[in-house]
Amino acid sequence: MPQEIHTTIETIEADAEKVVEEAREKAKQILVAAKAEANRILSAELPMEKIEMERDRIISAAEKEASKQIEESKKMASQLRASAKKKEDEAVRLIVNRIKGVI
Repeated sequence: MPQEIHTTIETIEADAEKVVEEAREKAKQILVAAKAEANRILSAELPMEKIEMERDRIISAAEKEASKQIEESKKMASQLRASAKKKEDEAVRLIVNRIKGVI
C-alpha cells in the first residue's frame, strides 16, 4: 500500500510537472506573438497628416474659445467699472448732501 501511494504521488507530480512545462511553453509562445505584434504596431506608419489636422483643429477651437472668453471678460470688466463709477458718484453726492445738510 505505501508503495502504491508513493507511485501515485510520483505520477501526480510527473503529470503536474508536465502541465507546468506545457503552460510555460504556451506562455512563451504568447509572449513571442505579443512582442511580434507590438513591434508590428510600433513600426507601422501612423497617419501623421490626420493627426496634425486634428491637432490644428483642436488648437483653433481652443484659440477661438479663449478669444471669446477674453472678450466677454473685457465686457464684464467694463460694465463693472461703469457700475463702480456710478456707485462712487452716488456715494460722493450723498456725502456732499449730508455735509450741506440737505438730507
